Amino acid sequence: MKLDPNLAQSIVNKMMENIPYNINMMNEHGYIIASGDKKRINTLHLGAIDIIKSGKTKPLIESLGKFGQPGVNIPIEFDHKTIGVIGITGDPKKVTPLASLLKVSTELLISQLNSTKIKNQHKETLNHFLYQWIETDDVAENEELKIRARDLNIDLSIPRVAIIVETKDFNNFKIIDGDFSFRKTAQQLLIITKNNANVSTYLAACQKSSLPIGISDKSTELKMAVLQAINCLEICRILNLNDVFYYQQISFTDQLMRSSLSSKKYLGAFKSLLKTNSGLELLETLDYYFKSNGNVTKTSTELKVHRNTTNYRLNNISEYFNLDLHNLTDMIQLYTNYLHFKKELYDHQSASN
Repeated sequence: MKLDPNLAQSIVNKMMENIPYNINMMNEHGYIIASGDKKRINTLHLGAIDIIKSGKTKPLIESLGKFGQPGVNIPIEFDHKTIGVIGITGDPKKVTPLASLLKVSTELLISQLNSTKIKNQHKETLNHFLYQWIETDDVAENEELKIRARDLNIDLSIPRVAIIVETKDFNNFKIIDGDFSFRKTAQQLLIITKNNANVSTYLAACQKSSLPIGISDKSTELKMAVLQAINCLEICRILNLNDVFYYQQISFTDQLMRSSLSSKKYLGAFKSLLKTNSGLELLETLDYYFKSNGNVTKTSTELKVHRNTTNYRLNNISEYFNLDLHNLTDMIQLYTNYLHFKKELYDHQSASN
């Protein structure tokens, strides 16, 4: 640890606002790096050299000209080593108590700054590791990642959950001790936890503040888990789902949406419904029908229409697509193409914004 000249000068300037004596701060070689007398900066202080060698406070009774004036010199210590010297010019009897106070204040400040520096370095190292972790395809085979994990005391064999929270205020979102987090994008906070109870805590906090959240399955393959959390958020946005937070709730939907099972014929039919009010009405009915898991009564309640009206619209949908909603194969075919249609629509709207 070395004394920083800028820090030393700021301490000298602040102290000299309150005491009528000149203050010098010397580095580990005895050269003045900060002073109330700017002409003395970068000159050698002979009294400081003696203090550095002995590690003891000594008064200076006689003037040494440009190499030192009467006063007191006191060592600055860090980690049991002398890293510099504080000198106050004046009657040693008067300035020694001031020098002792300045020594304590300076050493405390240096200790705090060093602690902050170590914390920041650790945080930076951890963030680099986390970024590498979430970009690794096969954690078990990555020797470099495992070495860095051991250095950080992180057990990669423990299954963890990846959580993506969308928020503009990262500072006010509390991270539980023992969990990892960093900003994945400007508005996405990634949280990594091995504790199921913590997952519930984060979910409750997001629900309370109306923050979007995606929660992955538990896995040792973090890259896959992060992708699940992101896909969960995206699918909820595409399908306008307000009560889905866990990837396991929409894993099959995700697979269907990313499959190549769509048909140009049916996608074109869905797009044609966007052109008329009656078509938009059918799309809205189908939206609620799928969200209600095919329950006509619940669909009618959500639409605020009579059950007969819902059945009438569903019959029109069956005729329009030539698919029987009571036939499992036809229903899967319709649902798959519906998902691809919603994805295309979402992508188009996102590109336009």
